[in-house]
Amino acid sequence: MCDPDLLPLQQSPGYAAALRQFGCDVTDIDAGDGPPILMLRRRFGPTAVCYTPRADLRGARRSALRNLPRRHFRIIIPEDCSRTGLGPFNNGLPILTPQHVAELNLSGPGTDDLWRGMHGKWRNRLRRALDGPLTVRESPLEYTHHAPLLHLEQTQRVKRGYSSYPLVFLAAYAETAKDQTHLIQAHLNGETLAFMLFLIHGAVATYAVGWTGAEGRRTHAHNLLMWHAMTGFRDRGIRRIDLGSLDTDRCRSLARFKLGCGARARPLGPTLLIPPGVRALA
Repeated sequence: MCDPDLLPLQQSPGYAAALRQFGCDVTDIDAGDGPPILMLRRRFGPTAVCYTPRADLRGARRSALRNLPRRHFRIIIPEDCSRTGLGPFNNGLPILTPQHVAELNLSGPGTDDLWRGMHGKWRNRLRRALDGPLTVRESPLEYTHHAPLLHLEQTQRVKRGYSSYPLVFLAAYAETAKDQTHLIQAHLNGETLAFMLFLIHGAVATYAVGWTGAEGRRTHAHNLLMWHAMTGFRDRGIRRIDLGSLDTDRCRSLARFKLGCGARARPLGPTLLIPPGVRALA
């Protein structure tokens, strides 16, 4: 059975609540004994699309897809990429190859195993940051107060050509589940040099957005922030950090950072398109 405490963000109740907050059509699909599967419904002109992101479809949960509306196009990203997970979906047309996500396991016996799991260069940068002048502040996200920081990240993503969670989603998540947001900032002489924002759901912390400037890179601020996240989340019972997708083409340095801290790459299933009228299950 699917562990409800380890659902990906895209299948968590907090994600659904935030999307509904700014008007998205989100449906809970009954999955029997397990938690419901979340489906988003969007319209592109006269065409309706049902989108089911990162759905755990092992075992009996596959049968939930019979409840997807057959009159619409359906897009499904299975969480499980194995033959067991994808076997029923030979009616689906793969439209994107599987993405990889970086996951950091926090359920080991102590911080020593986290330290040993790092790559050597990553660990050396962390040592320099720990010995440096930076201070770290942690707080929930106050969207209005922290909007200037988020806009710095918005400018960064446009400049570097990557995508991330829209600011309207982050604002809605902070409004509907403020105590499940965790903002970590690196400060020097009262100035924020870098920050990382995580969204908490069950026993998982998902990295949402982050930013650093030139001085933050020089002082290895993000290594320090990540270490605070790893140790702090473990202390509060978080079992995994989801660092999001790995893009080794457009965001090679970010992918190296994620893997360097000890995270492991895991493939998702391919993005599948199921046309109207076609059964989701073979």
